[in-house]
Amino acid sequence: MILRLNNVTIPITKRQDESILEALQEYKIIPEAIDHINYLTRSIDSRSKQMVYFIYSLEVHLKYPISITHDKIEIIEKETRKNWIKNPYKANNVAIIGSGPAGLFAAYKLVQLGFKPHIFERGEPIEIRKKSVNFFWTKNVFNPESNVQFGEGGAGTFSDGKLTHRMKGNPYLNEVFQLFVECGAQKEILFDYMPHIGTDRLQVVVRNIRRKLEEHGAVFHFNSKLTDIVTMGSQIERIIINNNESFDVSAVILATGHSATDVYHLLNNKKVGMESKDFAVGLRIEHPRTLIDKMQYGRFAGHPALGAATYKFTYNNTHDKRGVYSFCMCPGGEIVNAASERGHTLVNGMSLSHRNSNFSNSAIVVAVKKSDYGRNLFDGVHFQRKLEKQINSLTQAEGTLFQNLSDFQKNCVTINEIESSFRMKLTPYNLNKLLPNFITENLHLAFESWKRHKYFISDTANLFAAETRTSAPIRILRNEDGSSVSIKNLFPIGEGAGYAGGIVSSAVDGLKVVEQNFAKEV
Repeated sequence: MILRLNNVTIPITKRQDESILEALQEYKIIPEAIDHINYLTRSIDSRSKQMVYFIYSLEVHLKYPISITHDKIEIIEKETRKNWIKNPYKANNVAIIGSGPAGLFAAYKLVQLGFKPHIFERGEPIEIRKKSVNFFWTKNVFNPESNVQFGEGGAGTFSDGKLTHRMKGNPYLNEVFQLFVECGAQKEILFDYMPHIGTDRLQVVVRNIRRKLEEHGAVFHFNSKLTDIVTMGSQIERIIINNNESFDVSAVILATGHSATDVYHLLNNKKVGMESKDFAVGLRIEHPRTLIDKMQYGRFAGHPALGAATYKFTYNNTHDKRGVYSFCMCPGGEIVNAASERGHTLVNGMSLSHRNSNFSNSAIVVAVKKSDYGRNLFDGVHFQRKLEKQINSLTQAEGTLFQNLSDFQKNCVTINEIESSFRMKLTPYNLNKLLPNFITENLHLAFESWKRHKYFISDTANLFAAETRTSAPIRILRNEDGSSVSIKNLFPIGEGAGYAGGIVSSAVDGLKVVEQNFAKEV
């Protein structure tokens, strides 16, 4: 017998496991009847600064049936899992382009079905990639094919490793989280309301996923960039790697990220259907971590059960019909240079698994509509690139631009030096003069709206330019089953295809599209 209970509220000052058992007894569920408890979610309620609470959703597995009379308890039937086998009409020469979460989980589903896919990654394996990234941050020596955006694990590998999503009840979620845990992620990601792995630990997880796939016959090709596709009619027959290696394929799963603009150009030249789409652009904001913790947790800031505090801010400009919001919040993290091209500068946030740095940061971004940047397919890409090139020029290709938040509001350059997690050179600049007017104006409106949060809107906060790669500016059009509308055996997946927005949604997209096209139910 399985019972589900929501909103089990426990003060953080109490022993959690013991208190949960006590709470269950209030519903006449005695410890002797419990086989085990699955923690479905754990969130934090810090609305009252007099006490902070953990709020649990629990799945209680009982040794034997008991009488249930409370209307807050739901009886759960065991789910029956679908069984799938390999579609016999597909051969084993399936190519996956890209080894981010979409590509890795597509490969995982394929090997489950008996395929031995070939994964082509333009960048380096994670063990070497992390050295290249650190060499860029410390020595300003840049590798255009293996960096924060490109390489094994994808762009999310150098982030907070956030596993938040908006897919409650999605049948693929458990498969994603279980594989992460099997490959080295913290078991807490199975139930934390805002789960994260952390950059350091995610690098180990990515390596272990690769090894698991290789044990089942998958073949990885690193430093292998897709440079052309050869079609016959409406199908791909061969792919060209690094301009000189040819591979025959029966299907291509395209799992490149949103920064691989060269892939968009290649597809456009091949008349593959695509469309421009909305995205968002803004700045990174950074505070001392202690102030964000105090803002969220009051006198409980620093409590060992809580860790670094997160936040989420939104502002809706009803006149302009445009949103401003915090994005990719990294508690106890750092701001990094996330460039993927020479002559470009952009920033992103990153946290290690312990989230114990002295700073917390987040992107504050403004919605960019298609009407803001033009009508042509690549106008969104040009919008991003123009801003990134301008920043790179103003910094003389070293580091990035910064401005104190108070100075941004006063429209003046910051004179004093600042303390920051950013490891590269910082150049003071009036960011009001950098961004397009509609972005600057909406940032000012949002900051004015948020001024009631005294620790957030203050001279302790600093801004960094610019957050440009929030999502893909182009969507590759596909049918309901995930296949390209233009090429029958091309399957665009993940963030770069325009159908996901993070690690989990990309992984789910990879699983789903493979299952829909390379398997049949039995």
